Amino acid sequence: MKEKYDSYLWNPEISPVKTELKRWGSKDFSALWITMSIGVLTWEYPWFGIFSGIPWLFSIFLVFLGNAITLIPMIIQSHAGVKYGLAEPQVTRSRWGIWGAQVPSIVRAIIGTGWWGINAFIITEIVVGLYLSYSGKLLPTISPLLKSGTANSFTISLAMPGLFWTTFFILIFLELLLLHFSPILKGQEPLRKMARITAPLVILSLIGIFLAEGLRSGWNLSGIGSFSASKASILEETVFLAGNMSSWLTMAISMPDLTRFAANQRSQIIGQLVLPFGYLSIGFLGVMGSVMGIHLANAVVIDPVLLTLITQSPILSTLLLLPLLIETFAVNTLANLLPPGYDISNLYPKRITWFKGVMIAIIVGLAIGAWSFLGSAYGFMVNWLETYGVALGAIVAVNTADYAIVKRFNLDIDSLFMSNGKYRFLKGFNPLAFISFGVAIAIVYPPLLGWVDIPLLSALGPMASFIISFCLYLLLTRWLKSYSGI
Repeated sequence: MKEKYDSYLWNPEISPVKTELKRWGSKDFSALWITMSIGVLTWEYPWFGIFSGIPWLFSIFLVFLGNAITLIPMIIQSHAGVKYGLAEPQVTRSRWGIWGAQVPSIVRAIIGTGWWGINAFIITEIVVGLYLSYSGKLLPTISPLLKSGTANSFTISLAMPGLFWTTFFILIFLELLLLHFSPILKGQEPLRKMARITAPLVILSLIGIFLAEGLRSGWNLSGIGSFSASKASILEETVFLAGNMSSWLTMAISMPDLTRFAANQRSQIIGQLVLPFGYLSIGFLGVMGSVMGIHLANAVVIDPVLLTLITQSPILSTLLLLPLLIETFAVNTLANLLPPGYDISNLYPKRITWFKGVMIAIIVGLAIGAWSFLGSAYGFMVNWLETYGVALGAIVAVNTADYAIVKRFNLDIDSLFMSNGKYRFLKGFNPLAFISFGVAIAIVYPPLLGWVDIPLLSALGPMASFIISFCLYLLLTRWLKSYSGI
C-alpha cells in the first residue's frame, strides 16, 4: 500500500513504528512525566496563585486540579499514538485534513519552542548561579535586589550577561547532540533511558532543597500565616485554575509523539497518572520551603535555584542543583524540542527530516524569547499560559471530540498518507474543525486581551475555548456528516 502514498506526506520516520520498538511501559511514562513536569516551575506554581491573593492550601489544590483536568484529553489523545504507532502530526490529519493538520501542529510547535526558551534560561541560571556562588560574587550582586524586593529569575542573567548567554548557546549544542544520537527509527532509546535516570534525581533534588531550608531555618514556618487569608475573587481563582490547565495543553496534543512507542494502552494510562500528583506534592514542598527561606534570605524567594544559592553553601548548592539542572535539560529535550521537530517536519516530510525540524524549532524559540515572562507572576499566568491556552484549548477540543466521539477511536492509516483519501475533506482541509476553532478563539480572545469587557470569558480562558469548540464541532459533524471523515 505504501506505493500509493503521496511522497509529500510520508517518510520512514513518520510511518507506524514497528512492534519490536514499542517497549515503553508504565514505569517509563511515569519517569517521563516526573522528568518533564517536576522542576523549578513546579515549586513556583502555587506562589503565582498566592501572589494573586489565593490562600496557600487552596492555591496548591488549584494547581493539582488544573493538571488533573488536562490529563483527561491527554490520555484520549495518547490512545491514538499507542494504537497506531503514529506521531501527533499524522494523527491530526484525520481531524483537520491532510493539509489543514499543519495549522494546529505549527501552533503547538511555536508554543513548545517558547517553553524550550524558558527551560533553557532556567538551566543557564543554575550554571551561572553556581559560578557566582563559588566566586563569592553572588551575594554582593543580589543583596540590593533582595532588599528592594526585585530579585527574580532575571537577576543572575543581568549580573553576568556575557557568561550567561555563552552558556545558553553551549546548552543548545548539547541538546542537539543528544537528539542527533537518539534516532526515531531506533525507538529513541536514549530518551527513554534518560527519563528513567533523571526522574529520581529531580525528586531527590527538590526534597533536598526543602530539607536544607528546614534544617537551616529550624523548621520555622511562622510566616505561613501571612499567606492563609483569602484576598482573591472567584474570577481571580478561575484565572489561576485556567492557567494551570494551560500548562500542559501542549502535551495534550503532542503525546502521540511519545506514546507511539508504548507497549500497550495500560502503560500510557497508568504511567501518566503521576502528573497531577507530582504538582501536588512538589507544590506543597515549594510553599513550605520558600516560607522557611524567608528567615534566611529576609525576603520571599520563590525560585528554588536562587533560594538555594542564597541560603546554602556553594558545595551544598552544587549537590542540590546539579540534579535539577540535568532534569531541566531532559524536559527541554523531551517536551519542548522533540514534538516541534515532528510538527515542522510535517510541513514538508519529503525534504524536512525530524532533526532538521528540531533545528528550525530552536531558531523559532530564540526569536520568541518566552523567558521574558518569568519576571512577573501575572505576566506568566495570563500573558503566557492563558493567552496560548485559549488557542490550544480550542485545538484539543476538536481533537478530543473527533477521535473519541465522532470516530470512536478508529482511524484509516492509509488515508493519512494519501492526498485523495477520506481525510482530504475539502481540498485537504476539514472546514468543520477550522470553523469550530475560529469561532471559539474569536469569542474568547477579545475579552482576554481587554478589547471587550466580559470578565467571565476572560477568566475561563482555555476552559471557555475548549467548551465552545468541542460542542460546536460535534454539532457541525452531526449536521454535515460528509465532513466527519468516517
